Amino acid sequence: MSDDLPVEVRAAFGVASGPARLLPGGHGTCWQAGELVLKPAPQPAVASWLAEVFADLHGPGFRVPLPVRAADGSWVAGGWAAWTTVEGEPDPVARWPDLVAAGRAFHAALADVPAPGWLGRGRNRWAVAERVAWDQAEVELAPELSDLVEGLRAATRPVRLPSQLVHCDIAGNVLFAAGQPPAVIDFSPSWRPAGYALAVAAVDLLAWSAAPPSILDELDGEDDIDQLLLRALIWRLVTESLGRPDPGSRQAVRRANEPVVELLLSRVSGRPVTTGPATDADIATSAGQALGCEITNLRPVTGGHSRSVTRIADRAGGGSVFIKAAAPADRAEFGVESAVYEALGDRPFLPRLLASPREPLPMLVLEMLEPDHWVRDWTAPLVAAAQELLHEVHTLPAPSGVPVLREASNPWEAIATDPARLLRMNVCSRRWLAEHLDTLHAAAAGAPIEGDSLIHRDVRAANLWCHDGRLVLADWASAAIGDPWLDHHLWLVALHAEGGPAPDTGQGPHATGHAALIAGQQPLLTPARDADPALFDQRRRRLTAALSWAARLLHLPPPQPPT
Repeated sequence: MSDDLPVEVRAAFGVASGPARLLPGGHGTCWQAGELVLKPAPQPAVASWLAEVFADLHGPGFRVPLPVRAADGSWVAGGWAAWTTVEGEPDPVARWPDLVAAGRAFHAALADVPAPGWLGRGRNRWAVAERVAWDQAEVELAPELSDLVEGLRAATRPVRLPSQLVHCDIAGNVLFAAGQPPAVIDFSPSWRPAGYALAVAAVDLLAWSAAPPSILDELDGEDDIDQLLLRALIWRLVTESLGRPDPGSRQAVRRANEPVVELLLSRVSGRPVTTGPATDADIATSAGQALGCEITNLRPVTGGHSRSVTRIADRAGGGSVFIKAAAPADRAEFGVESAVYEALGDRPFLPRLLASPREPLPMLVLEMLEPDHWVRDWTAPLVAAAQELLHEVHTLPAPSGVPVLREASNPWEAIATDPARLLRMNVCSRRWLAEHLDTLHAAAAGAPIEGDSLIHRDVRAANLWCHDGRLVLADWASAAIGDPWLDHHLWLVALHAEGGPAPDTGQGPHATGHAALIAGQQPLLTPARDADPALFDQRRRRLTAALSWAARLLHLPPPQPPT
């Protein structure tokens, strides 16, 4: 049994001594033991209020977990609260109409519940950001996000709707189970107009879950919905600005949210969106013009985590090509990838570049690599070939148009500020992280990233193709000029995460610092609201590999997932 779930808490709520399971989400602090979910309650008055509200909350169209009293009759015991488990899984995009209906029913049931005295007085970044979004405070914004926030604020006007209790994190906290109403969990209360909760959910899904703009159609019946959407996105952006000390992470936030900002501003201004995703008709026309032939059919490509639109295009004269059309939020990465292909396109380790038009639609048209030969499993000869290929890449002249890595902020500083970013990934206990965070921070601080070599930074099985002795490395959107050993060590971590050998066997100079740096970067690669389970699992496996490697090199006890 883990120390994270104290024995006295089990006893207080009548939990048997069997194993408890750390639940995903909940900032990495919630446990399921039998039929109960146990959560830390650092503010007993808040936890008791939540329990009182939910104990009497019911209505058609939704379910909620029920609070469970401790043996002494209180809602909180030893700094913990207990709730019944509820069945279901989140599926916010596919079940959006059902989520909206459940959200409306849930908030209708809350309409007459008064606000507690403590609500709205918090000092954490979420509370401060909400006051900014509703014109009740000012803060200094990160330079990467300030213009987005100011553009949204310029379009706001007073909202004259009644306020009530609302759930400000509902998108991923509605669970769907066959034959049952949706369950609303993890109540994050605020005092705003009822439609604000669904506005927050919508902007979250647009930014992080690739939801189509048409999800906003479901909200057209909400009063003043466009103004609520503007303030919801301001809240999220200010929250990210206050919580992300590293510029790279803030840039990821910007890329994800820029199209959403334009979409919302277009709704209030009446101007058409100019940077929407490319349509198949646009892609076929542009590719046909670039190749000088008709495109007769486009087929979608599965896999990958880029926002770019990828298609297999069939040509009228026979044969197929691969097309990657830049999404508005990924134009910078597209420029990097284009620079690599245009400078090094004759190298056999690159897919052959057939065309790279910039107007009217930026795209890469590449040779079609047969799907059966993408790497799925690592073998010893393949590991050796990949290492040799990386060495060749690192000795090439650096192409112009590829960004140069400069010293960046230490990712462990962000984790120290918000440990839940790492703990939610369930690779180590809270105690282990607290005891060794300073050591990991110091190791990462000494990791060199600057250099003169072309580096790929995303070498993994899904980006490698091998057939008849030819090994191809694709997807150069993350390429940079930097330290070659950083690239090598990034690959070793990905290799081990995909079932290959431990990185210790192939490590080079500065391995300790790079291992700590790579481990710290994993939780920060995208915002915490990443709703892509496959991507989350990929990052978790890399974090496990890098953190364990760093622990071995630093002579720390191995990190273990809480059990």
